[in-house]
Order: sequence, then structure tokens, then C-alpha cells
Amino acid sequence: MSLSFVERISEAPHERAEELHEVLATLNLPHARLSPEQLELVVNTIAARPDLWQDLIVADHQSRWWLLLYRTPGYEVKLLTWENDQESDWHDHGGSAGAFRVTQGSLREHHRAKDSIGVDSAIFGPGGYGSFGTDYVHDVVHETGDPAVSIHAYSPPLSGLTYYERTSFGFVAREFIEEERRSTFRTTQPHLDE
Repeated sequence: MSLSFVERISEAPHERAEELHEVLATLNLPHARLSPEQLELVVNTIAARPDLWQDLIVADHQSRWWLLLYRTPGYEVKLLTWENDQESDWHDHGGSAGAFRVTQGSLREHHRAKDSIGVDSAIFGPGGYGSFGTDYVHDVVHETGDPAVSIHAYSPPLSGLTYYERTSFGFVAREFIEEERRSTFRTTQPHLDE
């Protein structure tokens, strides 16, 4: 089956995008919004195939790095690296649900507690994964690994992130950054032949 870039987008090389399409097609995912459990299936399936992404990893000590592996109108999959002291800052996902799996190193996740004021935390090492709904607010921090690596999936694809300040009254929205603008903040863009 040929990959239609009208419906599917990837920053990976063309042949790799075709392979990603074939692997994800075996999951028989709906063409609608995916649930957190379906997104877990996506990240676990991609994580189990390092031949699809391992050689695309870029370690960037200056800023967090990510690569869009695959996007359809219903969901997207990203490859992220995390270096010493790099963190995401408190954010939500603009109405998207998500899932992630750590493949190398470890990440510490802090997330808004159910009372909307407190914070719960967890450490995810290699093979550790989690998922979340549309109202989830968290901060992810590099814990170990040079670099730590994780696979993330979002549905619908990210439109942008709202960033928050944590206050004694809870989390207060600071700013919304559209995904297109946020992507331009990346300083390292790998050269990938298509």
C-alpha cells in the first residue's frame, strides 16, 4: 500500500514512513479520536520496533529534541530525547489525549493531582509507559540516560500546548503555544533524505 502524504505526514525518511504506516495499519485503529488505551497500544508497538526509529535519535545537550515519526488526521507519534536537566515545563496537550513509553534512560513525571492543587510523581524507566486524558497537566524531567528516549502518541494530533504556573491556588494557565510555532523552537533539525 502506498503512503499518501495528503493524509499522513512524517519527518522520517520516506521508506521509514512507509514501514511505520505498514506496522501501524496492523493495529486496525479507528479513523476517529483514539482512547488513551489505544494510544498505549501505538507507543508500545512502535517501541517494540527500534529498527524503525533508533538510528533517527539526535542527542541535543542545548534543547529538547523531537521528531514527528507519523501523523494521520486522527493521531500522531513522536520520538523524543531528553538530556541532563531538560524538562517539558508544566503543560497540557490542547485537548488531546496521549500516551508515552520510555525506551532508554528514565524520566520523572510530575502531574496535577485529582484535587487540582497537589502534585503526584512517578519515575518511568526503560519499558515504563503511561497514558492520559484530555485534561491532563504534567511536567516531565530527565532522570537518567544520555539521552533518555521516549515514544509519544497524541490523539487528535497536537494543535498546541497550554503552559501553566503552579501556585498555592492550583495551576494557572500562562500561555498557549501553537504546535507549529512550538516546533520552530527546536534548534536541531536532523538532515533526513527522503
